Amino acid sequence: MSTAYLVLLILLAIYVPVYIWVWRNPEAAERLHLVKYGPALMIKTHLGIRLMGRLGRFQRFWRAFGFFSKVTSAVLLFLMMYMVIVALINLPATIGNRSMGIEYALAIPGFNPILPLSYGIVALVFAMVVHEMAHGIQSRANEIDVDSTGLLYGVVPLGAFVEPNEAQLQAAPRRPRVDVYAAGITTNTIFSVIAILLLSFSCANISSPYGDSPGVYSIDDDSPALASGVPIAALITGAAVEGSQDYRQVRAAMWGNSASMVFADSGAGFDPTLLYVLEYEYKGSTLVSEPVQMGPFIKSVVKGSPAESSGAVYGEFIYSITMGGEETLIGSVYDFMSYMSGTSPGDAIILSTVKVGEDRTPVYHEETILASQNGKGFLGLVVTTGGFTMTTPEALMSTASSPFAAADGSPMSYVQSFFSYLSGPFNGMSPVPDNVKWWYDAPLGDLTWVLLSLLYWIFWLDILLAISNALPAYPFDGGLLFAGWVDWVLEKTKGGDPEKRQELGGRISSAISNVVLLMFVMLIVALII
Repeated sequence: MSTAYLVLLILLAIYVPVYIWVWRNPEAAERLHLVKYGPALMIKTHLGIRLMGRLGRFQRFWRAFGFFSKVTSAVLLFLMMYMVIVALINLPATIGNRSMGIEYALAIPGFNPILPLSYGIVALVFAMVVHEMAHGIQSRANEIDVDSTGLLYGVVPLGAFVEPNEAQLQAAPRRPRVDVYAAGITTNTIFSVIAILLLSFSCANISSPYGDSPGVYSIDDDSPALASGVPIAALITGAAVEGSQDYRQVRAAMWGNSASMVFADSGAGFDPTLLYVLEYEYKGSTLVSEPVQMGPFIKSVVKGSPAESSGAVYGEFIYSITMGGEETLIGSVYDFMSYMSGTSPGDAIILSTVKVGEDRTPVYHEETILASQNGKGFLGLVVTTGGFTMTTPEALMSTASSPFAAADGSPMSYVQSFFSYLSGPFNGMSPVPDNVKWWYDAPLGDLTWVLLSLLYWIFWLDILLAISNALPAYPFDGGLLFAGWVDWVLEKTKGGDPEKRQELGGRISSAISNVVLLMFVMLIVALII
């Protein structure tokens, strides 16, 4: 049993008796500020209520903020549904792959592998407090009392809460009710925007003396790169054919945000029939690698692709591609991507590869017909530089400082780039991995990285809290918002008796909420088991 499951069972064993006691002794529990809330417990206090009342006096401002909140929440609701639907569409392809584990589903800093203990606690508390404060302030701005504040707990902390007076809230017109529900989502969004703007500005003032040097970001398992002895975060400066001391300088050749490695003097790639000794710098020391094959290494072959039908397999090097009787040597990832960008669907090509090991004679595979992808020829190979996934200090900092660094100008690319940026913590970003910080000259030394990491996690947890709360399902804020919008649509289209309209709206909202919640739970279960 993993440590994560063991800790969860221990927490569950502690929580269940406490929950049963609160359930059976509500009056005694209430004196301890404990109240049952579905399968969770509410720990009630009155912290912050007076401050909410003071800030809520600026009613004209909060009325305008309410309108802005509804627009922001609607945009995030559609983004959340887009993410859920795309994930569901891709779910069959992910079933059977390695699961993430239940620890990733629990937002506990230090327990969740991607949430650091110190920054995670500060950023998570900040996100929850401003979210709930916004609900309370908007309630007071609309003359709705706040009965209590506190913590929602269920085996693990689930979040903070502000409890507006339920009778007053339900008696209020639809506009202030929706404003109250939308306030938390929008406040988290605003603070996430502030954090990312400060992060981007700060990153712009961080330079690297290594510029566009090819740096090792990750290394494929069972690849020649792994056997070379070159560590992750090394900067490769030169390469020489085995037996020669003539080290030639190398540089990065960029394809979009992806880096490849080529010789600086000619732009040529590597010959996988030869062995090379790499010269690299690592934390101030200049070292050399074990002899290693280099070139475009086949990291994976897409199932059912032309490459698979030709006989190409994982763990070989691309040597050349022949089309129309003309053979072109492919010495780098850049060469491969450039060549494929000039092909068309239906082109007939012959791929040749070189095995890893002593027999490095090129093998020519069967002719295959390229498929189509975005109007270009598609072969179906994912390649890396000898097993190295590479970047440069400049490219990595650019990616770290902007959620839209990968966008190509089309509207959908900005959405995809944004969600790709949110996956950064799964790849060690914070805002850059710890092991590459030596690449940069930080103005304030370690203090710079502390401030940048804090901004990064404030952005990440605030925007995640905003997007997840925009889910149109109960008990999320988005479910309550969606119910209000359904009621508005029915009023404009059907009119009639408000009670009947509210009953119909409730049924519609509940049905959609149940479907969306089921979709969301399916995704979570598929990821953790």
